Amino acid sequence: MAGNSFQGSLPLSFENLRALQEVDLSRNKLSGVIPEYLGNFSSLERLNLSFNDFEGEVPKQGIFANASAISVIGNKGLCGGTPELQLARCFTEAIHKGGKASVSSIKTIVFVVILTVVVVISCSVGIFFWMRRPRKRDFVESSHNKWHLRLSYLELFRSTNGFSVDNLVGFGSFGSVYKAFLQESEEVVAVKVFNLQQRGASKSFATECETLKNIRHRNLVKILTACSSIDFEGNEFNALVYEFMPNGSLEEWLHPRIGQIKGLNLIQRLNIAIDVAAAIEYLHFDCETPIIHCDLKPSNVLLDKDMTAHVGDFGLARFLSERSNDQSTSTGIKGSVGYVPPGMGFILLTSICCFFWYIYNVIRGHSLITKRFI
Repeated sequence: MAGNSFQGSLPLSFENLRALQEVDLSRNKLSGVIPEYLGNFSSLERLNLSFNDFEGEVPKQGIFANASAISVIGNKGLCGGTPELQLARCFTEAIHKGGKASVSSIKTIVFVVILTVVVVISCSVGIFFWMRRPRKRDFVESSHNKWHLRLSYLELFRSTNGFSVDNLVGFGSFGSVYKAFLQESEEVVAVKVFNLQQRGASKSFATECETLKNIRHRNLVKILTACSSIDFEGNEFNALVYEFMPNGSLEEWLHPRIGQIKGLNLIQRLNIAIDVAAAIEYLHFDCETPIIHCDLKPSNVLLDKDMTAHVGDFGLARFLSERSNDQSTSTGIKGSVGYVPPGMGFILLTSICCFFWYIYNVIRGHSLITKRFI
């Protein structure tokens, strides 16, 4: 029952299926707490509840005591369970009577804090760009020397342990991202496997290849190679191999799991926003054909070991030809359907950085084609 659109909590009638041996409910939209009665199923040998919206404490009895027999990754609201699951501890906060603050007072405080932060950030960014010494653009060294790396389906299959769920680090609209260890080069990489049964996946693969093959910048995700082959069952197989980003996506840092100690200070947020602004400025002004990302959001901003930001996922990117008179190519609605940016502070900060970066490049004499991107 994996990969469907099941929603809500598991029904009570599920408790009557005590003879189940393997249950796979991964990649759905199930929510609520994980029922404790699953731990009473004596015949249950494998339970996969990964990539849902479960929350609360993970039971510890029965199959839940065997961490190798269950999978609960991708459920950001879970806590507790056995230590092998490496989930955050569960904390219960008692709510005392009379402890609620006035709603109007909270709104006033939040407004003052946000206004103060915006003013401080605006001044900081302005001073940063004013004092920044002119230098050559930070391009990464040419990645052509790694494009000769040829990886077959068999090698990718082995390096991800058969595309095991244990190596799954992300899941998107058009496919899954796995952590892989290349034995020949002893290098850790990220492998994005496209689900070609999903409508638009083939086009997304072609677009990303076309976009990434000729662009190089220190703040763009670095592609190492591509694989277009067939799997063991004779089905078409498409995958992209990227440089692995140890610190995950910006979304994980802006919205950490419950009880998880993870956050960004002001300097880190400012540096990340500047990195993103630099990447977008490069795509808009310094490519032979301007490129529109079309899906910029925190989950598509990845962080390396030094917390340097890299913009990725160019599956919806568009090329904008300066010679074209067709303005419709830049006005269509693109991006994640139904997506509302959870990190509005980050979006505001990025906008401010882009503004100052724009002024900075106007002073340096860049041609103005900004209207083409609005």
